[in-house]
Order: sequence, then structure tokens, then C-alpha cells
Amino acid sequence: MKVQITFRAMEHSQAVEHYVQEGLQKLHKFLQKEPDPINIEVILEAHRQHHHHKVEIRIHSKHNHAIVEHEGPDLYQAIDYVIKHLIAEVKKRKDKFVDKQKHAGKVRTLDALQDEEDDLL
Repeated sequence: MKVQITFRAMEHSQAVEHYVQEGLQKLHKFLQKEPDPINIEVILEAHRQHHHHKVEIRIHSKHNHAIVEHEGPDLYQAIDYVIKHLIAEVKKRKDKFVDKQKHAGKVRTLDALQDEEDDLL
């Protein structure tokens, strides 16, 4: 999992970078079985005139492509919000994929039964 963190219009902070890395570890659970490469871009941006922050996370992998962003006065709350919604998005897509695989398996067995029935007649 390749993570790129970009700070725009603000100083680079090891504490913020560490906080983002810890949050992304929660996401890693859902992407463990995902084939490589997994690219995650984190963009942290501060508004120049107001005490306002924007956080955007983009994930690119074979099965997941998502962009989640949030703006607010507290940087850490914005990071938590984006990571929480990104995890929900990845989980939703994973559940859809699993359901599709389960359904495809049932369809195949019905087709196999129909073929067997045709052979018997």
C-alpha cells in the first residue's frame, strides 16, 4: 500500500502525518486481500485567510476507486470524517462484490442443474 501525503498552504507536521497513517491502518484491514498496487493520496489543505481545513483522500486499486473529501475548522475531525466515510465506501463495495460472487455461484449451479435435466430427457 503506497501512501502519499501532501500538505497544501500549511507546514508539514509529523504529528498530523502520523495521525493520518494511524487512521489508514483501519482501512488496511479491508484492503488486505486486494491485489497490488494500492495507491492512496491524502491531500491536507488549509485555507489562507480563514481557519478552515480541507481533507481529501483518493484511493486507487484494481477494485476500488474512491474520492472522499471534507471541509471544516478542525483538521483532526476532518481527517476522522474522511477516513470513516472511506472505510464505509470500501466496505460497501466489498459487500457488493461478495454478494455478486455468491449470486454468480448460485446461477452457475442452476445452469448446471438445467444441463443435467436436459441430458436426462
